[in-house]
Amino acid sequence: MSNSEDRKTLKYARDIVQGAQKWLRINRDLLTPAQALAITTKIGELEQALKMEDARSAASRADELEKKIHDALPSQKSSSLRENVEVLLVAVIVAMAVRTFFIQPFKIPTGSMQPTLYGVYPPPNEPPKLYVGNPPSIFERLAGIIFQGNMYETYGSRRRGDHIFVDKISYHFRKPRRGEVIVFDTTHIPEIPASSRGNFYIKRLIGLENDVIQIKPPYVLVNGEVLDDRPAFKRIYSIGGQYHDSLGNSYVGYVIPDTFPSPKYFGSTTNTYTVPPKHLFPMGDNSRSSLDGRFWGSVPQEDLVGRAVFVYWPFTERFGRVD
Repeated sequence: MSNSEDRKTLKYARDIVQGAQKWLRINRDLLTPAQALAITTKIGELEQALKMEDARSAASRADELEKKIHDALPSQKSSSLRENVEVLLVAVIVAMAVRTFFIQPFKIPTGSMQPTLYGVYPPPNEPPKLYVGNPPSIFERLAGIIFQGNMYETYGSRRRGDHIFVDKISYHFRKPRRGEVIVFDTTHIPEIPASSRGNFYIKRLIGLENDVIQIKPPYVLVNGEVLDDRPAFKRIYSIGGQYHDSLGNSYVGYVIPDTFPSPKYFGSTTNTYTVPPKHLFPMGDNSRSSLDGRFWGSVPQEDLVGRAVFVYWPFTERFGRVD
């Protein structure tokens, strides 16, 4: 061979050595001791030929090494399947990381945030919405399930609760703001019954630490002033005014619940509640039907999961950004 061809051969042989060494490190656990020894021996023989700068011997040893590697782990029909599984596993790991640290999906179970967000409607303890005229066809039902989140029963239907994305990262860089819709863990709220404690709740953030809260229907006051720095509060205060959803449900404002037992912290319009340090005070938009801070106080900041940012399903008038 010419000097030029010798140099190309030797360079190729060096690349084979590097590739074989890397391959051996990756696949050693799949080889028998005899196979690993045979490949290591062939790598050594090729390295010796390279030291001698014997191009002809190096080419021969390189071919032998490649054959030995091929014979050790021949191509299998399952290799593409294995690669697909590996890709799927990586995708799952990435999705879990996103869910854990950035965005997490939640579904709304109850109507405490209506009409901003809906749970199952009508709720399971009430009759379904009866069909008007003939029951929907199979195609109408399919479209209703996919786009509207409908659940069909014999004489009527219900809608599944809104499915939302919760931003879990923003509060690592800034403090929560009044008016944001938040999701939190109830594990450390002793006033919540033990059977319900530990669930995730979704409410609107009303008070920050050291705020003084007071309810004068339909308004909620923070530190003596009506809280109205977000459009959502104007809707909530409207009491059946211009703000309502496609089902005719309107806001009722913030009320002193007429329940038994009465709310622990707001039995009358003269009561006030001071949010403890490192705590948050939440309330539901559906003030007449919300088990919230009026009954059990505040939430430790450490139990805050994140803020609701987007309704991604079903595709109703509430689809989109959560206000």
